[in-house]
Amino acid sequence: MVNKELLDEALKSIQDISEPEWKALALSKIAQALSKVDREKAVSLLDDALYFVRQIKDQSWQFSVLLTVIGSFEDVDTEQVLQLVRNLPSETMQVFALSDAAEKLAQKDKRNALKFLSEAEKIAEAIEDEESKAEALGAVAEAYASLEPDRALKIAQSIRRLPDKAATLAGIARAFSDFDNLIARSICDEAVKLVKQVRDPEEKAMVLDELVEVVSKLDFQRAIALADMFPFPERKAAALSTIAQSIAQSDPTRGKELLNFAAQLAKKVRDPDRRASAWRSICAGMALLDAEQALKWAQQIGDAYWRNWTLGDIAAVVANRSVDEALKIAQQIDDVEERSSALADIAIALAKSDFERALSIARKIPDAFYRVQALTELAQISQ
Repeated sequence: MVNKELLDEALKSIQDISEPEWKALALSKIAQALSKVDREKAVSLLDDALYFVRQIKDQSWQFSVLLTVIGSFEDVDTEQVLQLVRNLPSETMQVFALSDAAEKLAQKDKRNALKFLSEAEKIAEAIEDEESKAEALGAVAEAYASLEPDRALKIAQSIRRLPDKAATLAGIARAFSDFDNLIARSICDEAVKLVKQVRDPEEKAMVLDELVEVVSKLDFQRAIALADMFPFPERKAAALSTIAQSIAQSDPTRGKELLNFAAQLAKKVRDPDRRASAWRSICAGMALLDAEQALKWAQQIGDAYWRNWTLGDIAAVVANRSVDEALKIAQQIDDVEERSSALADIAIALAKSDFERALSIARKIPDAFYRVQALTELAQISQ
């Protein structure tokens, strides 16, 4: 049962949020939780969220926030989803929105999920630009994967652009890995054959990112071989970190070896942002195995923003085994928003074992958006 009093408390915190994008996201979070106890109020909050979405000036950020709000409508008013999608300014946006909605609905409302995907597929097929069409069909195919796997594979095979086709197959394999590892491996093998033919290094790296994440859960030796295919050392380092995280519990020694090797690669990266990005992945992986080492590496990151993000990642990982240690790490974060994000993760991790302390932490989160996030999550697990 959802604790409505905590949701009301979260709603009051929205008054402390000034930016329209964060107001919209916060309202959508509360509405999702509130839909279980007060559907009419949830609809009203989402209408308010749409009002703030229209005030967002950056178009790409506006679309990202709108997708979240549309996703929240799935729990409240499914028909409204279709109406909102039809008002989107481009066919590609419409396909992404419908596919995203279908994936979220797949487990609880298969009929409407398939309805959305049928509409999305029609729109995607009508797109004239080849690159946009490939991206749209890829989104549709991945959404179909958990509902109609054969249909997903058929759509994937129709995609002409190699990078999009390979990435789509990796996404479908991810869905199969939950219930049929043999088929998932087979699909990954096909995707690997395709990625070897991709010439553009950025596109190749993008597909390999997807593949390594999936394959690391199926065959970590094969995943390591894929990591060797990366054209950029920082992306290879991040891939090795992904693999290390997947084997952290079963083979911690091997996981540490991979992370130490990834660290050696990161040290050789010249571009400061790419180097910091690699360190962030490596530190998150090492936090699972050796928090002290992860913190030492994080403190070497020169850029304050990247260092704060990395410390936040480490705190979130550590919170699952030691809240006190995670709180100490969070206090090292200079940026208020990132520290607030870490505190929200800590409060949520603590909620099942010590709800009152978790609530106390949540109420003291300085950034209002993350305070709303924490209170909303706690409201859903309090009873």
